[in-house]
Amino acid sequence: MSDRSAGIPAITGQIDYSKAWHVFPDYLQPYRTTLLAYGASFASTTIGFPMDTVKTRMQTHKNFTSYFDCVRKTYKVEGIRGFFRGIWAPLISTSMAKSLSVGIFTSVKPTAYRAIYGNDTTIGDTHPVLKNLPVCMASGFISGGGVSLFACPFEFTKVYAQISRLVQSKSMKDLPQHLQTNHQEVVSPSTTKTFRQIVRHEGFRGLYTGYKYHFLRDSISSGVYYSIYESLKWTMNSIQESYQIGSPQLSILLAGGLSGILSWTFVFPFDTTKSLIQKDVVTNILRKEQGLSPLPPKERKLQKFERKLYRGLGISVTRSFMVNMVFFSVYEFAMSHIA
Repeated sequence: MSDRSAGIPAITGQIDYSKAWHVFPDYLQPYRTTLLAYGASFASTTIGFPMDTVKTRMQTHKNFTSYFDCVRKTYKVEGIRGFFRGIWAPLISTSMAKSLSVGIFTSVKPTAYRAIYGNDTTIGDTHPVLKNLPVCMASGFISGGGVSLFACPFEFTKVYAQISRLVQSKSMKDLPQHLQTNHQEVVSPSTTKTFRQIVRHEGFRGLYTGYKYHFLRDSISSGVYYSIYESLKWTMNSIQESYQIGSPQLSILLAGGLSGILSWTFVFPFDTTKSLIQKDVVTNILRKEQGLSPLPPKERKLQKFERKLYRGLGISVTRSFMVNMVFFSVYEFAMSHIA
């Protein structure tokens, strides 16, 4: 694609077929981007999931004094498996959502460019990064918003699995003493059972608990995410080429990691508010399962500068830095070697 039709190429440039290790058959060519993004996301999600568990528990429970305290108590009570509870839903859904996001973004970007600039001939001298930013923001917003429709139910089941043992243990204190004895074993449900429990108690709409904040989080963060990644990578590549230093792989790693940190920091209050809304529903579902009356509904509104909304931010941005370095390095490597 020429620069005039799309500005900076979406995420990665054109492949050099002379360097290709493998060429997809013709019937898979239309899905190449999606398939490679899925594989890269599968690897990055697995690596980052334990930190995501700690982040969710810090967001939804005040009884952890620090990240180390959360890790220590989780390991003491649940072992290593405690950090991977609910991983199967995001391994499938997050990887699929990421691949869909990349696919939608790369498909929408040329159209967004034409919609924003049309036949305007005055933008030829505009810096490529500045010209690319509104296109990335619009394409990323559409990509994130579209994917959120698919991702929200799966993310809710992930949150359910990550906090269910904590919520259930806490609600057991409201049971009579003789019933507490009969409920000592707290069992985390499978992903399938979690889906059924949510639908049974909350209906199909219950799977979209907190969707407003999920939509805002994914739409805004995707716009910021892709804008920062493409801008930083293009800028660093230009500097490296001018001074003949570094390598393209370094720009991919740094741009990927920093795009994850900055986009996640920007929308973290949305994520915390969503998690707290979902925690309230999980609490009442588990109370009903134990024969307890549900708690009165709480009004959860986004208070952007409340300190509590940033609990778990540190480990979250660390996870995001690692996950996105892995994702973009694997994805761009695959895009350069698998045609």
